[in-house]
Amino acid sequence: MPTAFVIPLSRTLAGSLCLSDGALTPVDMALWLGTMADALILVDEPDAEGVTLRDAWRTAADDAAPLYMAGRTLLEATGLRTHGALVRPFERLAAARLSLGLDGDTYSPWHGWEADPIGRDNPVDRGVVSGMLLTMGMIHDTRYPVSVNLSAMARFRSRVSPFLYLRALAWLAGAGTPKAWRRSPPGDRVTVTVPMGELHRAIGVAGGAMVGDWVGAFGPGGRGGPVHADLVTAGIRLETAWRMGAAGYGTRQVPTGLRITVARIAGAERRPLPRRPRQSSSSSASAVSRP
Repeated sequence: MPTAFVIPLSRTLAGSLCLSDGALTPVDMALWLGTMADALILVDEPDAEGVTLRDAWRTAADDAAPLYMAGRTLLEATGLRTHGALVRPFERLAAARLSLGLDGDTYSPWHGWEADPIGRDNPVDRGVVSGMLLTMGMIHDTRYPVSVNLSAMARFRSRVSPFLYLRALAWLAGAGTPKAWRRSPPGDRVTVTVPMGELHRAIGVAGGAMVGDWVGAFGPGGRGGPVHADLVTAGIRLETAWRMGAAGYGTRQVPTGLRITVARIAGAERRPLPRRPRQSSSSSASAVSRP
């Protein structure tokens, strides 16, 4: 049974990444994080002029950070079997906008290929990702990085799941949350109670959605939806329940918030997921390059 593809990520990015525009599938998110896998672990020492890669990428024109990428790495991260299957996920990434929190600037996670797209006859090439998002995800000189199982993420059924999975990892690692959420101390089990007006921020998607839009993801009463099943495959037990309150002067009860509890499943890291048949990744390697 193949080993899961796991990457380290800063808890800052995991705790703040939001989808501001576009529609991304779980495979798209796994692919994007996989494109940055090697760069995220760089020991980012300054060069002779005192400039780090983080400095260069964060201030690059058009937010561009070119990275060498290997096709085998991308296939391994997503579980996809052919280079052709990567085309549509990259198109959706190019059309999407991500942000750090839901206020302020937004960034395109994927700017495209510098030369030719990766393919069977072109196994390594340079692609361009968001410099700001990449540098926020790098773990050098950061505290309490999280481990993200991309193999599990790529198999999630709900589009809500990748963002809530990242949030769960961040909360367990002690990432900050608003005081109104009443987050319990970090550890192997953490609870937050999110007011309805801020639920989109906790889940990592743009605001404006009605309660009914979340029922399909979290299940009736907030229990037992596809998001719960998804996170179990990534080693996280999720418990959710709507907080109810009176609507105006009547007696009708409406959701006023969502209580979210996340907990690590003991031994989950020793149970790798079954994977789609794929090429061996034993010789896979990606290098990074200054912009």
